[in-house]
Amino acid sequence: MDVAPAPVPPARDWSELPLDVLSFLFVKLGAIDVLMGAVLVCHSWLQAAKAPDVWRCVKMECHKFVRRFKYSARLLAMAKVAVDRSDGQLQMFAGERFVTNELLIYIAERSPSLKSLCLKQCQNITNEVFIEAMPMM
Repeated sequence: MDVAPAPVPPARDWSELPLDVLSFLFVKLGAIDVLMGAVLVCHSWLQAAKAPDVWRCVKMECHKFVRRFKYSARLLAMAKVAVDRSDGQLQMFAGERFVTNELLIYIAERSPSLKSLCLKQCQNITNEVFIEAMPMM
């Protein structure tokens, strides 16, 4: 008895997903994965990744990339991109190890909506700069 092969479903064009759906997925994916991968897929994914809604909550801790490159200039650059893309709507930022005085001031100056700041093992932040940044947040 010959069994006919199952029909192959049509290929999906993921670039045609609505931008609001992509943005929702990117929120779940996380800042590092969006910046290192999703934005490189196609133009529509890049556009969705630029939506300020994606960047209201930026968690850049507990990620294998952070653990491997704890003082990376790349992490600092990615954090600045995330802050800029939030367009002043950043409400929560979490960073681990790589956060510096410069980045803390950068976040404070550009994030009037910030409600939560979580810094883990950030030895490159001085007490003076931390105290200076707090009134800005």
